[in-house]
Amino acid sequence: MSPSSSSSLSLYPDAPADAQASAPRSGRPRKRVRSSGSGSAERQKSGRYRASYLHPATGERHYAPATFATKAEAQAWNRQHLAAIDRGDWFDHGRGDRLLTDYVALWLETNPKIKKDSTRELNRDEAKRWIFTKLPDPATPGGCVELGAMTLREIDPATVRRWYLAMRTAVKASAVARARAVKPREHPARWWARETGRAVKSSGRLSPLLLASWAEAGSPVQPAPEAKPNAGEEVAARVYRLLHAVMAAAVTDELIKDNPCRIKGAGQAPEVDRAPVSTDEVTAIAQNYPARYRAAVWFAVFTALRPGQVFALRRRDVDLNNRLVHVARAVGKVHGRKGHHFSTPKTAETDRWKRIPEELAVILAAHIDEYVDSEPDALLFSTTHGNVLASSHRSTFFTRAKRRINREDLRWYDLRSASAMFMYGQGATRSDVKRHLNHRTDAAAAKYERTSEQRRRDLMSGFGAMLGLLPGPAVVASTTAGDE
Repeated sequence: MSPSSSSSLSLYPDAPADAQASAPRSGRPRKRVRSSGSGSAERQKSGRYRASYLHPATGERHYAPATFATKAEAQAWNRQHLAAIDRGDWFDHGRGDRLLTDYVALWLETNPKIKKDSTRELNRDEAKRWIFTKLPDPATPGGCVELGAMTLREIDPATVRRWYLAMRTAVKASAVARARAVKPREHPARWWARETGRAVKSSGRLSPLLLASWAEAGSPVQPAPEAKPNAGEEVAARVYRLLHAVMAAAVTDELIKDNPCRIKGAGQAPEVDRAPVSTDEVTAIAQNYPARYRAAVWFAVFTALRPGQVFALRRRDVDLNNRLVHVARAVGKVHGRKGHHFSTPKTAETDRWKRIPEELAVILAAHIDEYVDSEPDALLFSTTHGNVLASSHRSTFFTRAKRRINREDLRWYDLRSASAMFMYGQGATRSDVKRHLNHRTDAAAAKYERTSEQRRRDLMSGFGAMLGLLPGPAVVASTTAGDE
């Protein structure tokens, strides 16, 4: 048994809850039985034994985190830790008697890697909701897991596994409930018209004839949307990474000996392999977007910038003469705060001048002339009042556009992935795409290394010539017979 495992409460399943403090109890014990060395075992009123030992170098007494049923067990605990002192690998587990909630609060405030307030607020919100809260334990009927009430040294790998299962279950249930609670933003008659094959515009006033037909059909309403199969998995992975980072910091601070978060792959959300976006689909999305924001779609495709960076650009950030765009900030929302907030980009390397092609420069020039105010700080893509376009409005416009091309699976971020795949289609290397997306690692750029369906068909069409096969009548007849 290692010294780290001796501090785990799972080793003492019969210990009463009031016997788990590391400081000695007040009151006179019934009997003290001396053991060999500098360890002792005190017989408590409950009949159980409490082990403790003196550190020979410091003279400080250390107590077991729980009591033992027999004197032999208490003496064995003492011998284990005294032997660790002799070997030179002793660890003061009492330093981990700090509540997880207190340590997370300190970690969030002092972690130098967290540079953005939005990241800090997100971590604080998710820790409060999914780590500190008492969660039902799916593996134990009527049981629960509450890490927020535990100290650092009380959290062992078994507890982390129970918490992870409970957290994933709760996150999944929350994501499903949130998806089903989404109310349609359009009139049910418009949805009914599309479902029944009737021609109807995506916006504008509905005709009285259509409304009458919808009423005659029983005024059907759109069913509640179903959650995606991977709903909540990204949040669950992010929350696990947060706990793993906190416990790793506790190891560095020498509060605990080992990191109890050891679930392989728990911090990685499974990749969703969406169908590639073709050039025709990108063109159709741009054409079906409102004219005021159409240039933003083209800008996202050409530059592969994130939406927060695109909609934070100002007139002063664009140099059309030299075909350069300065990516210096991003706009978004911060958890717990109202309105939009401008901040630095996601990484320090993102603050840079990015060159744009001539075709995009022409589109931007026409857009600036028609929609952008003359002030240097005027937003490049703003509302008619010069304000930031809300992400909800951007999503509404994108939803209408993607419905026109029957691609309900697309998101605005897929414009970024389309930009990367178009570069691969032009023969770009992984290093080229990594620089284009401003990623730090090759692995991040590799996930976009998928070719379009048309390119795959073009590549496979050359297989026959390579193998000496030509599409003659016999091949066609054999294929037709096999299909039947």
